[in-house]
Amino acid sequence: MNIFGFDIQIRRKQEKEPVESFINARRMGHVGNRSAMALAAVYRCVNVISESVAQLPIETFRKDNEGYKSLYVSHPAYTLLREFPSPDMSRFTFLKTLVSSVLLQGNGYAYIDRDEFGNALSLQYIPAGLVNIVYINVDGTMRMRYQVTGFKHLVEPIDMVHILNFSYDGITGVSTLTHARNTLSISSYAEDYAKEFFDGGGNVNGILTVVDGRLRAGQKDEIKKDWAEMISKGGVGVLEGNMTYQSVSINPSDAQMLETREFNVIDICRFFGVSPVKAFDLSKSSYSTVEATQLAFLTDTLAPMLENIELELKRKVFRPSERNSIEVKFDTSGLLRADKAAQATWIKTQIEGGLLTINEARRQLDLPKVDNGDQPLVNNAMVTLDYVLKKQQEAKTTR
Repeated sequence: MNIFGFDIQIRRKQEKEPVESFINARRMGHVGNRSAMALAAVYRCVNVISESVAQLPIETFRKDNEGYKSLYVSHPAYTLLREFPSPDMSRFTFLKTLVSSVLLQGNGYAYIDRDEFGNALSLQYIPAGLVNIVYINVDGTMRMRYQVTGFKHLVEPIDMVHILNFSYDGITGVSTLTHARNTLSISSYAEDYAKEFFDGGGNVNGILTVVDGRLRAGQKDEIKKDWAEMISKGGVGVLEGNMTYQSVSINPSDAQMLETREFNVIDICRFFGVSPVKAFDLSKSSYSTVEATQLAFLTDTLAPMLENIELELKRKVFRPSERNSIEVKFDTSGLLRADKAAQATWIKTQIEGGLLTINEARRQLDLPKVDNGDQPLVNNAMVTLDYVLKKQQEAKTTR
């Protein structure tokens, strides 16, 4: 199958479809993906999750019979997963696009192009809107297949990486925006109203009151028009003898709708599992809150997503005969790159505990090997009680 030829057709169609879908969604009163992404909170939540996943290298390990793992650099999929999933995408771009699709569409798809031996050659990202799940009769049993726009044949599940978001049936994922539609609609309308409100000056200028008498039909509009024309030219306004003017202003806090819009930011963050602090809402934060937020983000938000991707890659990219001896893991140490102190403490602890050798630590820091750096080290101060008692007995004997 000429995947690259199909890939071009897919992208050309993708350029047209989202615009039409967005227009139709706006007409129906729904919040489309691009409309939702215009909201700062949604954009930040999707961006922080997708980029956090994308920056982590994917390591391929080989397991021995005792369960010990070592890097499997010679495997054809090692470079594929770690650096270049496809000729036109780096790992960062691929993962960011895939995870964004999972969050916004509910499903992330990537077609696996293989050689004649079954080894994966590339992972071709496919927009979720171009994939449908169908069932066909295979030897009397209904089997699932993927129908992809631009492909001549149905794709078997073994050749399609499929990352699901929240799912009711375990077959198709549901977009986070679907669950958040009510909140997003309120927030979208609040943003639209705020824009129109401030475009109009942000306040009601004032009220003209006729002291006595009733106005005939249409007279209100005439007075309003004449007054608007007069004050638009600047200078001094002149009132009729039976008119008074009262200035009207709105409290800035009410005008900006802070309470409503803060509530929407928190609700949106809750749907995506991201703390408002990660969305740059620092109104109720402190330094300790930021530290706790980062830990919660890693364990509660990123960890499930990473596990989901790892298992799917192991299940689909590698041949069935390899799965028992292959392990796919994200290298989460990359999350410490920005915090040099935390990174140094972590590496020091691993070396002193004998969990990392000097050269293994240097490899993580992109440093060359050193001689005699492949032996694990242990802290000599930590000894067994038997060793202490033995030394005490030896000291007594020598006296």
